[in-house]
Amino acid sequence: MKPTLIAALLLSLVTLAPAHAADQPAMAAAAPTCGQMTANMAVIPEKLAMGATSVAEMEEAHAKFMSANKDKASQAEVKGLRELAKTHKQIAASMQKVAAEMKKAASWPAAPHDMAKMKADPELMAASKKVLEAHKEIIAEMQKMVANMEKMMK
Repeated sequence: MKPTLIAALLLSLVTLAPAHAADQPAMAAAAPTCGQMTANMAVIPEKLAMGATSVAEMEEAHAKFMSANKDKASQAEVKGLRELAKTHKQIAASMQKVAAEMKKAASWPAAPHDMAKMKADPELMAASKKVLEAHKEIIAEMQKMVANMEKMMK
């Protein structure tokens, strides 16, 4: 998968804002704008960047360890790990860039949102549902990965 495609997928994780609180009359005075909510979610791509960077570091360390072995299989693994590390660094840079762009959203002016119309829009609702399902699947896969890694490190 190309780094830009992976970055776009990860960005989709953070761009679905909750219902626009400013459209709820009781909370209108204190509610954040969509831009402010987007800026507040910049922590997600920042953490994803940290994750991608740490994976790259692990891949590089693994490659260094395996490079002592001179057989073809070990050398193929070393080459593959180094390529993966490079891609993970590119992903991290993309996530850092999007986090910076999201922080700029705090200055967007508040815009009116007709929540009833938004909820009635089939394209928007289908896209939102797709994002939520992807989030659930990603969380489940991450939980499995963490459990496996913790088991390996014991």
